[in-house]
Amino acid sequence: MITPHWRPDADADQYVRISRTVADGRGFSLVYPQMELHPTAFRPPLYPYLLTPLDLVFGDALWPARLLNLLIGSLVVVLAGVLAARIGGRVAGLVAAGAVALYPPLLANDTVTLTEPLALALLLAAILLVDEDRWLAAAIAGGLLLLTRPNGYLVVAALAVWCASRLGLRRGAGLAAVALLVLAPWSVRNQIQVGTARPTTSDGFTIAAVYGLPSQRAGHFVDPTSSVAYIDLEHRLARFDEAAWNRSLTEEGLSGARQNPDYVWYTVRRNFRGLFELTTELNTYPERVDGRNWDFRQAARPVFFVVTILGLVGLVRHRRDARVLVLAAITTQFVVLSLLLVAPPRLRAPFDLAMGIGLGLLVAHLLARRKSQLATGDETRSVDPVTEPAS
Repeated sequence: MITPHWRPDADADQYVRISRTVADGRGFSLVYPQMELHPTAFRPPLYPYLLTPLDLVFGDALWPARLLNLLIGSLVVVLAGVLAARIGGRVAGLVAAGAVALYPPLLANDTVTLTEPLALALLLAAILLVDEDRWLAAAIAGGLLLLTRPNGYLVVAALAVWCASRLGLRRGAGLAAVALLVLAPWSVRNQIQVGTARPTTSDGFTIAAVYGLPSQRAGHFVDPTSSVAYIDLEHRLARFDEAAWNRSLTEEGLSGARQNPDYVWYTVRRNFRGLFELTTELNTYPERVDGRNWDFRQAARPVFFVVTILGLVGLVRHRRDARVLVLAAITTQFVVLSLLLVAPPRLRAPFDLAMGIGLGLLVAHLLARRKSQLATGDETRSVDPVTEPAS
């Protein structure tokens, strides 16, 4: 309703294009960053493959893909409620589910063809499965997460450590091993068709765009495929070997960071301001590219601060709960990566999810305390002696 005329751009467009090439029988392929269709690993595979059956049935229509994300987002609501209920009781679960369902930053992710809802659903599923001591199912969920968000390797590590503390070192190691086995066929495919076993070939693009010398001169993100700083013949020809291009850009970006470590700190501070809504101008372009209605987003911005503060309080109150510690560790990983690299608000989704759960925990605590105070007051009044009037 808020973005009825949305059309995919950038990341969202690439997921759609890949799914359509698969549906057309041309394999997991993309023109970008070259000039012809070629096997690619620039994007992780799970989400485009989920879209492929929709393309086969509905053709180029976008509404089925958007509806799928809404359904996945609804699953996230349910799973968040279940996790909060296990930590803080039924009321906490209901409030957390309501918060996650209505929270504008999370709701915005559910209306476009991006991977955030799927990643959150797999993340929550893995946590809940470890909590049930179902380590094998949790490992499969963790492996699927790696096929959705390859930077989720620390998520698998955190789950493996937690599993080891509950079920022993053998099963913790088994969780990590099975998750990697789920990822393995994709790595083999990439080695054969793309020339690298890495899950994706987009890391170099991001690192160079953030820390390359052209970016440092400009003081902001510089696209290695469209900037005039990268139009020389060497850079343009490198794109025709996606694996080598990724390695080259990775080295350029890391070299730039090593040469100027102060720029790393500058990037972290800049990204912190954008990620946590301390300034709006940094988010204007990424929010519009990601399909978010800017006016609605600005009107809902104060809600972010309220939910974040209350959510943090709720999580801190339950800081001794292992599930909260695991959720906090996983959330911290994603936040740190965003601060070091790129920080569009949609990448804040794990943090926003955690805050919604924390809000549910806090509200449940406050309601329980209020109920206890009322019960104590009623009990006190019921035992007060009644003074008989003097005869």
